[in-house]
Parts: sequence; structure tokens; C-alpha cells
Amino acid sequence: MRAIVFDDIETLAVREVPDARVEAPGDAVVRVTATAICGSDLHFYHGKAPLSPGDTLGHEAVGVIEEAGPDVKRFHRGDRVVVAFNIVCGNCWFCLHQENALCEEFRNLGAGPFGGDLGGCQAELVRVPYADTNLLALPSEIEDERALFVGDALTTGYYGAAIAGIRSGDTVAVVGAGPVGFFCIQAAMAFDPEIVLAIDLEPDRLALAEKMGAVAVNPRERSPQMAVSERTGGRGADVVIEAVGTPSAYETAIDVVRRGGAVSVLGMFVTESIEIPMGVYWARALRLTFAGLCPVHAWWQRSLEAVRSGAIDPIPIISHRLPLSRAPEGYALFDARQATKVVLYP
Repeated sequence: MRAIVFDDIETLAVREVPDARVEAPGDAVVRVTATAICGSDLHFYHGKAPLSPGDTLGHEAVGVIEEAGPDVKRFHRGDRVVVAFNIVCGNCWFCLHQENALCEEFRNLGAGPFGGDLGGCQAELVRVPYADTNLLALPSEIEDERALFVGDALTTGYYGAAIAGIRSGDTVAVVGAGPVGFFCIQAAMAFDPEIVLAIDLEPDRLALAEKMGAVAVNPRERSPQMAVSERTGGRGADVVIEAVGTPSAYETAIDVVRRGGAVSVLGMFVTESIEIPMGVYWARALRLTFAGLCPVHAWWQRSLEAVRSGAIDPIPIISHRLPLSRAPEGYALFDARQATKVVLYP
């Protein structure tokens, strides 16, 4: 089968690799019909997380069951499915309490040793362990591109908005209007806020956010703190969702939230660190929620229903559709922020 493989930092190739196969009774092999490049893939692309030459990448996919092991009960050959980016057991205490991202056997597709050495989804075939838990059946009326991001970015955005505690009439600020922020913005709208502000440096991303009904704020043109202050009578945002995963984005979130407000830290952090003025946080009565990795399995049925109902529309985020053979080009475009989301077709 063909797959995207890591050769070296910022050097990828599409090569023939051994076919994914059933290795355990609960496995399924999915023939990938669409896959995508995710922002967290860039951590591996740039060498921030370790990969070895020949490791395959990717963790967002939809496809069709090609083969299922004897212990797979919920799915059969030919079923359309979306794949969870994080592979969990479904049976440990954390899984049974819907905290799947903290699973005792947590693994991540396409993340090399960092993710348990599972093959990636940017390939013609992908092996999915514990298939009954880590696959979601797709209804026939939802096409591949609308379902593709349910296994990761779309559900992550939905989750980030849901745990932020948005109430009717709130002012919400989303720091970062990339793919996850884009879905946060749409999900936040479902909680009936007065306004949602999107803070980002990229005009293309802000234009998409405006199409979704958000007010765009570009820090290159205007101070986010001033922009939010003017919309709230000087108070600041009731709820802020940090959807980037950088210290500067986190600091922006803290700057624009009101006293007694809530910050949902959704962006992915790895080795970054900052000093926190505890007394200031205490005096401002800030409520911080560190979201961690999204427990996709606890939320993806709800986010899929949001897609089905039209509350969330993923299609506008797709800027490029490429064959798998042009994946290195897709990575370069995405890394240069010349693409909002790249979908690859094996």
C-alpha cells in the first residue's frame, strides 16, 4: 500500500509500505477514502516529537471496513466509518467514565513511538485496534468530507466550546481561528452567546470566521484587549477559548478575559512553560480549564449530530484537495499557512 512516510525533519515522501493487517482479534483494517493534514502533524514534521525514517503519519480519516477481526462485533466489511485519532481500550476506569483521552492504554495513530508505534491514516489502509471502540459508523446521508474531521479537529472544537461554560448572552473570544478554532467558533454559536470574537493573525482564517458569524480581530491591526473591551463595556470576555497552543496565545486569552471569567485552554502544548502570577489570577477570580487531549469517544456522536443538523459545517475550512501522491506539497502549503485545511485522497 502507499503511505506518507517520514524521511527527515521537513522531508516526507509517498512510498510503498507493507499493507496494514489484522494483528489482534479486535482489530479492523480500514480502506481510507479521505484523510487530512492536522496542525499536530506539524509537530512531527518539524521534529518537535520524535519520528524515525519510514514511520507513517496522519490520524484523521474516513473509510470503509476492509477486514475485521473475530472479536469485532459492531462493524463488518463494507461499513463506512470515521476513525478516532486517539486509540483507547474502551474498558479501563477512564474510558468507562468518558475520560477516554486518559486511557490506560492510550495510543495515537501516526505518531511513531510517541503514539505507540501505530501506523498513520495518511495511507491507503490503516489498522485500527479495539475497532468497536475506535470507529464510529457513518450514516449514508453524511458524505466523507463532512465526516472526516469528526475523529479529531471538529470534535475537539465542539468539546472545547462545551466545557468552557458558555451561557446565553455571553461574550466569547476564541484565540486562534485555525481548524480547531474554526470549529470552536461554530460550536460556541450553539450556546446562544451575544457575540463571538475570533482573534488571529491570518486574514484568510479571519475571513472564514466572519462567514461563520464571528467578529474578526487581527492583532496586527488592533489590540485584542481593546477590541474585546469596547464590545463589553470595558469588562472583557466572559469566556475565552485558547485554540492555538502557544504561550503568546495563552497570554492573549488571559489579557482579554474579564474578572471572574473563564478560560478554556484547548491548544496543544508540549514542552512550553511560562511563569504564572498566582496572586493576580487569584485576585481576578479566573477559572481555568486545561482541556487536554479531546476525549473524542465521549463527544463524537454529539458533534456528528451537529454536522447532520447543519449547526456545524466543516466544508468551508477545506482549502485544498490533493491526491495522496502530492502530500508533501500539501504539508508545505499547510506549514506556510497558505492552506486552511488539506484533504488527501488515496
